[in-house]
Amino acid sequence: MRAGAQLRPNIVWFGEAVPLIEVAARIAAASDIFLVVGTSMVVYPAAGLIDFVPLNTRKYVVDPNKPDVLHVPNLEFIAEKASTGMVKMKRLLLEQA
Repeated sequence: MRAGAQLRPNIVWFGEAVPLIEVAARIAAASDIFLVVGTSMVVYPAAGLIDFVPLNTRKYVVDPNKPDVLHVPNLEFIAEKASTGMVKMKRLLLEQA
């Protein structure tokens, strides 16, 4: 890298391919619990990962705005920002353990 060059952040920009999306889909398909935090769930292909999760798997979405994923069974919403929603999520998972 040359001096003064900009560093690229470790994120996926709109319109870019998601690295290892096939691996992520396989992991989602084998999940016991699936958790989505802080997203509108409208940017694909990442938003489609929830569709790979088995029907009987518990799924949670933590976000202040309820995304449009009514087609997903076993889904619970925690309508909070990530910081407070994850505290509720922890409590919920500990109660179910």
